[in-house]
Amino acid sequence: MRLSLEQLAAFCAVANEKSFSAAARKLGKSQSALSIAVANLEIDLAVSLFDRSGRYPVLTAHGESLLRDAEAILHQCSSMENRANSLAAELESQLTIAIDDTIPFQLLNHNLAGFADTFPFVDLNILHPSSQYIQQLIEKGDASLGIMCAGTHYPKNIQFKRLGNIVFTNVVQRNHPLAQLEQVNFDQLSQHRQLVYLPLQDKLPTSEYLNGTNQWRMESYLALMNMLCAGMGWATVPKQLIVDLQLQEQVTELQLSSYPHTEWTVGVDLVWSSSERLGQAGNWLRDALSLTSI
Repeated sequence: MRLSLEQLAAFCAVANEKSFSAAARKLGKSQSALSIAVANLEIDLAVSLFDRSGRYPVLTAHGESLLRDAEAILHQCSSMENRANSLAAELESQLTIAIDDTIPFQLLNHNLAGFADTFPFVDLNILHPSSQYIQQLIEKGDASLGIMCAGTHYPKNIQFKRLGNIVFTNVVQRNHPLAQLEQVNFDQLSQHRQLVYLPLQDKLPTSEYLNGTNQWRMESYLALMNMLCAGMGWATVPKQLIVDLQLQEQVTELQLSSYPHTEWTVGVDLVWSSSERLGQAGNWLRDALSLTSI
């Protein structure tokens, strides 16, 4: 039995796209070539991978079982290629990384200082888009590395390493009416304006309960924190951000009657694309950041 990576790639593409024509477009091959590759794989394995009786190919029971093996083989090959590329990588002149505003930047300073010492002549571009745009930048190759709030599902070409979690709390300016209450219920929250960091609006746990009837939404935490300190409303923000901006004396944490022992957490991932080749500097920074705990 002589299986080829081309056959396995064709099998996985058809299984994921659920169409020979869509898989052919994704791989940049003709539909006939893709069909022949899958048919030859079925002959080599002596099993039917797809039921072709309908309009679209459907995985058979054998196909579903073997798909996991095929994906694992392709993943191992990709890892081997990436390792070989890193060994032969050249030193790039510049590197672009994207970091969500939510991430405590101080925790990255040690790695960035080490990067500066190790690669003094490599320019570093640091972008601060929201998490929803960081993944797009990585997929398009406009950024080599990203640090973002964890996604629920990544495409197969996006690799990630969980760095930790960000802890969120509900806060308000100390002179705000809500700050005068020992405990706050949902009805009392809804009577006051909520300041919302738009990129995380649907990612925070139990966000369906913590919704004000009047919301001001923004894509900048700096703008949100300024409005918060001006007493314009309450907000759910990272605890570390309050410390970083030295706002402990200006804001107070709300004690929610329904959640007296709950901390809101969101995962933080380091992401990169297996389709993009990193140079020496990119590989160094990815490995260093992988060891960071947030």
